[in-house]
Amino acid sequence: MAKISWASYPLKPAFSLPLVYRPCKITEVKVVYHPLYASEYPTAFVECPERVEVIRKELEGLYPFVEPSTAREEDVLLVHSQGLLEEVRAVAPLYPIAMLAVGGAIEAARIALGGEPAFALIRPPGHHASPDHYWGFCFFNNMAIAVERLIRDGEVNRVLILDIDLHYGDGTANFFSGRQDVTVVNIQEEDRERFIRRVFEALEDEAPYDMVAVSAGFDRYRLDWGGTLEGEDFWTIGRAIRQKADEVCSGRCFAVLEGGYYLPHLGRNVRLFLEGLAGGRNG
Repeated sequence: MAKISWASYPLKPAFSLPLVYRPCKITEVKVVYHPLYASEYPTAFVECPERVEVIRKELEGLYPFVEPSTAREEDVLLVHSQGLLEEVRAVAPLYPIAMLAVGGAIEAARIALGGEPAFALIRPPGHHASPDHYWGFCFFNNMAIAVERLIRDGEVNRVLILDIDLHYGDGTANFFSGRQDVTVVNIQEEDRERFIRRVFEALEDEAPYDMVAVSAGFDRYRLDWGGTLEGEDFWTIGRAIRQKADEVCSGRCFAVLEGGYYLPHLGRNVRLFLEGLAGGRNG
């Protein structure tokens, strides 16, 4: 593979990194979404229905949308305790939406099994939910449940989970701690260049992964809480993930929405990420 500079990309950051680039087939990304994700339920005011609404409006007409089925209790119990399940169930407006969010993540993972990238446009987010407790706007760990479901069903043997959210995905890390079949990498860099470099370093892992999964938070954006990344960086990250998936696991990759709270640019940033994940060029 030939190394190229950022000059070969349509949008260049203010720094230069040697990148490995290989053209790949442009593939349609399927967006997993249900109107109930835009419902009100008890949570922090920043984790509002408008988050998924602005993304949906940006993506409609560009990508095919797929409606998921709700998850089963047995799916949730792959990761969480019965006590946590009952605690969420007791919040009537929240429970059906949280179960549907889990179902959306599972649907995206199953789509990815066929070599088609998928994005779960879901809420509530999930990466802070541990086996027996939750916090941080998260109730069930959508990503962990989806990955564990595929593993238990014998669909995959080894998975790389890349978490690019501003906040450390402690719930996902807690559940898979000590496991050899799942590698969880949380990118926690406050400098733009170091962040992108760390993403590429994580993707250089030569383990024989069967799938690449992404906890896709967009709160590292320069106008969001993190103040780190430009919008075009999400394209670069998506493109790098897709290239890794093409190289090691026949394009099997999916992402689930985690954070992202700057509504004026949230839809655009997700679109840029999906353009990269599709293997296309931005611009």
